Amino acid sequence: EQELVDTARHRLRSGVAVADPAHVDAALSERPELADEQRDAVRALTTSGDGVQVLRAAAGTGKTYALEAARAVWQASDQHVVGCAISARAARELQEQTAIPSMTSAKLLDDLSQGWAPEPCDVLVVDEAGMVGTRAMAQLSRHAAHADVKLVLVGDDRQLPEIDAGGALAGVSKRVGALELHDVRRQQHEWDRDALAALRHGKVSDWARAYREHDRIHTA
Repeated sequence: EQELVDTARHRLRSGVAVADPAHVDAALSERPELADEQRDAVRALTTSGDGVQVLRAAAGTGKTYALEAARAVWQASDQHVVGCAISARAARELQEQTAIPSMTSAKLLDDLSQGWAPEPCDVLVVDEAGMVGTRAMAQLSRHAAHADVKLVLVGDDRQLPEIDAGGALAGVSKRVGALELHDVRRQQHEWDRDALAALRHGKVSDWARAYREHDRIHTA
C-alpha cells in the first residue's frame, strides 16, 4: 500500500492525460443530465494532470455516466482510454456503458507479466478498484508509471472487501485525496436512499427495518 501511496504522491500534477478545456466544455454541454458533482469529477479527472486519481462512488451515484463523459473528453483530445475490472461481468459492463475497451485486471496483469502490453493508451481506468488486492494494484501502478499512463481508480472502499491483501483504494483516498460522488440517483425515494446508505455503513438492522416498513421484504 505504501508503494502505491508514494507513487500517487510522486505523480501529482505530472501533466499526464490533460485534455483540452474546450473539449471538456463541449462534452458537458452535450450531457445536461449530469449533476454538478458529476461535472466537477469529469473536469477534475480530465484536467488535473495527476498520474493517479481516485473517484470514490457508491453504487447508484452515477459514476458510469461520469466516466462516459470523461472518456469522450479524452477521446476528443486524442487520448486513448483502456479499462479493467476484477470480474468479467464488471469489465463487460464498463465497456458497454462507457465505450471504454475493457478486460479483467487478471488478464491485463498476465499480459503485462509476459511482456505483452495492451493496446497503447494514455489513461487506464480500474473499475471496482475497492475489490482489487493491494499487490495487484501496485503492479498496475508500476506499469502505469513506467508507461506515463494516467491511472484512474474508481470504486467504493465500503464495497465487498478484497479477497487478496487489500486496502489500497482506502489508503490512497485517505492519504492522497479522492474525488467523490455522494448523491444516489438510482433510487427515486429518499427513504430508499437512506436505507441503502445505512446498509453501506454496516447498519443492517436500520436497512432491514426500512425495507420491512415499506413492504420490500417478502419471506416464504
